[in-house]
Amino acid sequence: MRAEVEDIIRHVEALATPVVAEEGMEIWGIDFRPEAGRWVLRVALDRVGGVSLDELTRVHRQLNDLFDVHDPVPWRYTLEVSSPGITRTLLRPSHYHRYEGSRIRLQTRPDQQGRHTFMGLLRSVAEDGILLMDDLAGEIRIMWGDIRKATNEYEFPNPQQNKNKKRTR
Repeated sequence: MRAEVEDIIRHVEALATPVVAEEGMEIWGIDFRPEAGRWVLRVALDRVGGVSLDELTRVHRQLNDLFDVHDPVPWRYTLEVSSPGITRTLLRPSHYHRYEGSRIRLQTRPDQQGRHTFMGLLRSVAEDGILLMDDLAGEIRIMWGDIRKATNEYEFPNPQQNKNKKRTR
């Protein structure tokens, strides 16, 4: 079943990529899994500067029509089209490149330096892995094959900090 799901995801990506590119967006990720007794096909889209709800709705309609014609999934499913959100999973090297110089959270397999969760500044991205300035361990190189999951860590502005700056003269 796993191989069949992976084949479906590849087929969906091949069909969807030209439509998404035409709209000036990129496919961030595709997920296809059973949830609450039904199959859900999630296509996450993004571009620099983000995507609007109207744009996502338009692409949803286009993909829905396209999938009705080409039928990439041989059983019933629900299509969802969304942005990857503020805190997003980094799935490809291009995603890591986009967040160089930003904070990320990373889980490894196997453990690295006795830990499997790291958080810090993504210093650089290389062909074989990444260089992370971890908050606790300092600089650590992690190979692609050792990364189980990584997400960017969006830093929300601190309104209290801005308030204090206004009072200071």
